[in-house]
Amino acid sequence: MNGDSAGFVRALEVFRRAAAAVPAYADFLCTQGIVPGDVRTPTDFAAVPPVTKANYLHAYPLNELAWGGRIVEAGMWSTSSGSSGRPTYWPRDLTAIEQSYDLHDRFFRQCFASHERSTLVVIGFAMGNWIGGTYTLAGVQHLRSRGHRVSVITPGINVATILENIADLGPYYDQVVLVGYPPFVKDVLDQAPPAVTDQDIRILMAGENITEAWRDYVLARIGKSHHPDHTCLIYGTADAGIMGHETPTTVRVRRAARDDPAFNRALFGDTPVQPTFVEYEPDYRYVETDDAGFLLFTVDTAFPLIRYRINDRGSTITADALRELAAEHVQPFEITTSSTNSAFIALGQRSDIAATFYALKIFPESVRAALERPDLAPMISGKFRLVTETDQTHEQTLHLHVELRADATVEADLVARVRELVVASLTSTNSEYSQLHQTLGERAEPVVALHGFGTDGFVHDIKHRWTGGGA
Repeated sequence: MNGDSAGFVRALEVFRRAAAAVPAYADFLCTQGIVPGDVRTPTDFAAVPPVTKANYLHAYPLNELAWGGRIVEAGMWSTSSGSSGRPTYWPRDLTAIEQSYDLHDRFFRQCFASHERSTLVVIGFAMGNWIGGTYTLAGVQHLRSRGHRVSVITPGINVATILENIADLGPYYDQVVLVGYPPFVKDVLDQAPPAVTDQDIRILMAGENITEAWRDYVLARIGKSHHPDHTCLIYGTADAGIMGHETPTTVRVRRAARDDPAFNRALFGDTPVQPTFVEYEPDYRYVETDDAGFLLFTVDTAFPLIRYRINDRGSTITADALRELAAEHVQPFEITTSSTNSAFIALGQRSDIAATFYALKIFPESVRAALERPDLAPMISGKFRLVTETDQTHEQTLHLHVELRADATVEADLVARVRELVVASLTSTNSEYSQLHQTLGERAEPVVALHGFGTDGFVHDIKHRWTGGGA
């Protein structure tokens, strides 16, 4: 890699400006012994310590994270769900907003051709403090100024309202773009009558990985089995907005890899779950991978992020390298990109300790708070495991496996009590889960299973795993 590497010039400029004008980052570099003027090349840049929530974002007052220490640099605020105890606030400035406009323009042209066809956009993200709804609304509204023939409506995460909106308004448009988290989109389509599914439906998603089997299921539901390019998955975060997005090229490559194990291994490595595969713009998101496989992002925004580690693992590949790899393993097909610098991210599974359910992060702390009660102590050990399971119809269920005490005398209503307490804790500590529970009711509640002490995966180990795997 050299100084002309895609995106590096912009990343170095953001680094230098932040070192000079962001109080928190200047202090961070000083405490790390980094002299900004000594950083000139990608190799120098790779030696700059990454910032994280713990060592940087939560270590300084909000205003000191902003340009010039001016909190008003935040034009709009979003929050994460607060599932880890309190919400984390994320600001947007004009630079971030302009980049969002450009990225929305790209995938609405590539996947939906909304510059040519009248389009109703139905946003099924929660319309509160969270980034998904407000960020998408702003991006879609701006599309009109770029020649897109779009109208937008924002029913939020209400299935009945979404179906009503599409049935009533959709027939007046050439197509409908349904926007939401993948499991929720599936919920909507599973309940949709012919008055909805018979329309020209296209799908925009964000929040979590999908499998190609899941995509096939949804495409069949809307009569689009031969049009996987009518779907688009965004890799986005509350921290920095859109990191990357699917294009017809990335979908075609991923499906080719699904059907060719050798190509899949060459592109993604030996991984049990096929990664999300998206295009990204290096001038907007400079991406590196550290020695542990974590993705590091440098982003110019109201709180500039320099070599920021979100705790996502993955890899990057250039368009030229992808062309060569595809030609080696499958029949060559055209690899197109949105710009001359565009490259690709393969996003692996999240490395944090949260369970993912309907794209929400369910953190162990919320469950632990519910189970650490004196009246439950004689019956349960305090250990548990959260697991999200998907059935053959791609329906998600949250399972909570709870370990009993060795000498437990189990009361008849223990399962019901645990379920009630955990739901109460989740709804009070996780605002997004509370919204989901209001929408889905009992379907959002965990299925509780009790296990004998030391059995079914509850073995003594160096560190107990609170999520993933079966108990």
